[in-house]
Amino acid sequence: MNRRWKIALFCLFLAISASMLPNLAVIAFTVRTWASNETYTHGFLIFPIAAWLIWRKREILSAMSPEPAWPGLFPFLLLAVIWQLGHQADVMVVQQYGLIGMIVASSWIILGKKIFYQISFPLFFLFLSVPIGDALIPALMNFTADFTVDALQLTGIPVYREGTFFSLPDGNWSVVEACSGLRYLISSLTLGILYAYLTYHSLFRKLVFILFSALVPILANGVRAYMIVMIGHLAGMRYATGIDHLIYGWIFFGLVMLLLFWIGSFFKEKEDLQETGERQEALTVQESSSPFFAATTIILAIVLSNWAYASHLDRKLQRFSQVELNMPEIAGWQEDGISFWRPHYLGSRASINKSYRTEGKEVFLFVAYYRNQSLGKELVTSGNQLVTTTDPVWGKVGEAAIEAGSGKEKFLIHQAKLKSANGRLLAWEWYWVNGEWTSNPYRAKFLEAESRMAHGSDDAAEIVISTPYSTDPDQASAILGDFLKQSLPDIKTMLDHAARQMK
Repeated sequence: MNRRWKIALFCLFLAISASMLPNLAVIAFTVRTWASNETYTHGFLIFPIAAWLIWRKREILSAMSPEPAWPGLFPFLLLAVIWQLGHQADVMVVQQYGLIGMIVASSWIILGKKIFYQISFPLFFLFLSVPIGDALIPALMNFTADFTVDALQLTGIPVYREGTFFSLPDGNWSVVEACSGLRYLISSLTLGILYAYLTYHSLFRKLVFILFSALVPILANGVRAYMIVMIGHLAGMRYATGIDHLIYGWIFFGLVMLLLFWIGSFFKEKEDLQETGERQEALTVQESSSPFFAATTIILAIVLSNWAYASHLDRKLQRFSQVELNMPEIAGWQEDGISFWRPHYLGSRASINKSYRTEGKEVFLFVAYYRNQSLGKELVTSGNQLVTTTDPVWGKVGEAAIEAGSGKEKFLIHQAKLKSANGRLLAWEWYWVNGEWTSNPYRAKFLEAESRMAHGSDDAAEIVISTPYSTDPDQASAILGDFLKQSLPDIKTMLDHAARQMK
């Protein structure tokens, strides 16, 4: 390795280390996720695979001369801003992508455009280490339920479905989080991307194979779920539950992946002179003196100033911690103790969970207030929801976005139908962030980041109102509408008062 490469790699090491320093908590969280969640254990392999892919290019790279590429500073700066927004909004995935992006951009800046082109795939492959996909679980669960129920009906078996729960004459079934197929999808997509890169030269063939790597596991998971239900229907429920359930799934998925790669091998292109051409082109690169340390200094300045600004805003937030929620009396409604049902929202600074009655109607009000949000103590997160998929009592059997309120206070809310062995609930939920109502979690996160950067505050709340019903959800919706009309000004007053508390 010549002196020029040694200087370039040393500067790259400094740049990457500087980018990782403000992200030690992010890195620790990511590693814990890889270790604790089977869906994302592939993350441990991504970096070694990327290193091996770069090592395969060592002969080509050794013949090239690093030369800083100044245009790379613009995407690096943009990624630093994106990381800052993710940090202020407590969106872990944005911070993770921002960190990987800065590593990729640092390589472009310090090593130069031609070397970056040679190692671009291994670098972008690093993005697959980010544990993302939980947001797809509800859609995948619904697709699996749709596919299974339709297949059963085509088979001639009568099925009654409600949400992701369905009943056959000889048993009840439900599509839970583990049955969503997310593990199959992520595993297949990761392997498919790697296989396409190593097997094909044509961009079209690569994209087609990657597309099939995403579609096949989704369809295969539907077939798997149908087969398990059929095993339980024909051979008995004891053969389709427990460990057998998991064994059938992974064996079937393994066979599907082998079939996918076997079919893909028929479209493998013949070896061409692509690498040879790249090597010949690389040998023509002329060395010239380049200001590696200047580029590294700029990267360090961007990272450290970004970190300092984030730390400054974090310190401002720590001035205020205590919160008191005092709900005024609601005209026409009598407070009647504590609600028997509580949404799954954790880490709040304060909360209320009350029951109200009037003329035989009953409504439950839940408010969770968040301040100085951090990992595990944030409003919008995959763990905070009305009902978890592992809830032993309640299950979600329907949801929709509806318009509620009136006049200037009209906004969209999220409506959900909940079911248990003891009854049903119709629930409306929405967020309050910096004085605004919204039911969109992405907008809530944006408003939190905006408030932290503009006002040094991240106060936000989750509001849920719910009422029992038997057979008519429209009647329950009317009850919630009446309660919302009477209570919304009082809820807003309570939240505004809490936001003004500076203890």
